[in-house]
Amino acid sequence: MQFYTHMIPEEGRQVTRLDFKVPAGFPSPAMDYMEEPIDLVKELAPHPLSTFYASCEGDSMLDAHIPPNSILVIDKSLMARSGDIVVAYLNGGYTVKYLKLKAGKCYLVPANAAKNYAVTEVTQDMEMIIWGVVTNVIINTKHLRLCTL
Repeated sequence: MQFYTHMIPEEGRQVTRLDFKVPAGFPSPAMDYMEEPIDLVKELAPHPLSTFYASCEGDSMLDAHIPPNSILVIDKSLMARSGDIVVAYLNGGYTVKYLKLKAGKCYLVPANAAKNYAVTEVTQDMEMIIWGVVTNVIINTKHLRLCTL
């Protein structure tokens, strides 16, 4: 896993936000819309000093909409809760998984039903640190080739 530090863009670098939602179903008729600038740093990283980016590899989190080559936005200032997607340092390596806390036990849970990856129960003899909470996932759609038409 490669980590990147947060970089604040130069003043005036903004992306235009369309003031309507784009339907994924039936195309909508033409509609009026307003354009307003959007600050992606503000939207994706409300805590910029504790936010990092990491490239994801592997397919154990596909069902959580995290394909290989996606970029994880990780906030180290957040307290991880059961059900959060986290980046954990486990036994000398980093992994991204769901955090599950149940009956006094801690689990790191993958999300890929097709491959049936094993759930990891974190025991006292393991070294595990929650490095941060994944708050957003940036996906390059060129890596998604799901349409078979």
